[in-house]
Amino acid sequence: MHRVLKSAIRILLLTAAIALFAWVPFSLFDRMNASTEQWVRQQQETRSAQPVLRIGVMVHPTVYYVDPNGERAGLEYDLAHAFAVTRRSAVEWKTYANPDEARKALLRGELDMVATGTHAVGIAASEIATKTRYRESAWILLHTPQKFMPRSMQELLPKRVIVSARIFTHPSFSEVRRRNASVEFVVDAKSDDEALIAAVGDNEVPYAIVEEDTFNASRHFHYDTQRAFVVVSAVQRAWLFPANRESLRDEADGFLQRIVRDGQIARVEDRYFGFPQSRRAADFEVFADRVASTLPRYREWFKEAQELHGIEWRLLAALSYHESHWNAEAVSETGARGMMQFTEDTAKRYNVNRGDPYSSIIGGARYLAELKRDGLPPRLQEPDRTWLALAAYNIGLAHVENARILAQRAQKNPDLWPDVRRQLLALMRPEVSAQFKTGSCRCGMPVEFVESIRAYYDILLRVEPPHQPRLRVPAN
Repeated sequence: MHRVLKSAIRILLLTAAIALFAWVPFSLFDRMNASTEQWVRQQQETRSAQPVLRIGVMVHPTVYYVDPNGERAGLEYDLAHAFAVTRRSAVEWKTYANPDEARKALLRGELDMVATGTHAVGIAASEIATKTRYRESAWILLHTPQKFMPRSMQELLPKRVIVSARIFTHPSFSEVRRRNASVEFVVDAKSDDEALIAAVGDNEVPYAIVEEDTFNASRHFHYDTQRAFVVVSAVQRAWLFPANRESLRDEADGFLQRIVRDGQIARVEDRYFGFPQSRRAADFEVFADRVASTLPRYREWFKEAQELHGIEWRLLAALSYHESHWNAEAVSETGARGMMQFTEDTAKRYNVNRGDPYSSIIGGARYLAELKRDGLPPRLQEPDRTWLALAAYNIGLAHVENARILAQRAQKNPDLWPDVRRQLLALMRPEVSAQFKTGSCRCGMPVEFVESIRAYYDILLRVEPPHQPRLRVPAN
């Protein structure tokens, strides 16, 4: 791996503790569909404003962090923020080193709720927890691929494992320790799961146990860290409240039940975990090398394309990398050519010289911008509008529209990428695609296409700064 790029990534990881997918900061509430927004308005009309909610969180890839745009993000943050909005409460966010420190603050009366993705097992009599199953995650053992991959605790050499602080104090972990008395389990003193995952990949730590969703949320940054086996199967997460705030806990449970029932939870989960798990470590290693060696050659042209057509330059760069690996002479099996892989017909329509990288980049930005603006219904929100436009860039608007029709028939939301993605995969079956005039569809391709671009884009968001177009002075 290119050492300079790796060092840049590490600095950003350790200083900002940012996690996966830093798209423009849409909170869960901002991204709710029309029916949910109507429900919120009804609640607001019938409930007077509530006092400030003091919510305890921790800096963690799946809880709370500040993204590259300087905005708050994190799955637990999105959910807790949306809950506060529905009850018209302002929020005072308080960060703690780990879940136990937040729980102590709760018991001291300094917090109204704890949203650290913690558990409800063995909590104190003075605490109560939500009961809704809104998120679960297994515990997994990580290792470096430079070593033999163990399949059980008995195969560990050396028999020493660093354990995430979020796991070490869980009552269930006591049973893991009892069953594996020959293994030395050591708590991660830094309470920094991303740094721990990176340390395994760098062979600084032989083995580590972390939550699987934490690893999934950042595996494309730490591609030299590998998953060995499941230590404990799915563990349910919960929000915690003081025992005397039962009505607040019940409100939170009602909120969580509703977003799970309506499918809104899937959308916010897609933001943080919607990346391809099949992508090989070698893919990201090659990408990291070409970010350092090849991207500088084309960076200014991607930025110019952003100025001309409004598509964020790092997204264009990620799209171009997936299409051609930034190879201006790339030719696909179907005859698409160039940096942005134009077919001959599409290139003529957009007046693109496929062999000219500048022409291809500018034309690709224009094509994607038109798909976003003209090809999709105006009601679509971001980031779903972009993901659906990318799918259309790959497979065509007609097939994307067919998938949206199938989503609607299945009583899913045709405006949400997670729901349409599922139907694109369904279109691969002949009996499904036969329902439409467009016929058969290799519709697994746009799913892999979009998710891969998202992963590359997420890396670029960390290592490349945004482009702020210069103000243009109008001529007299």
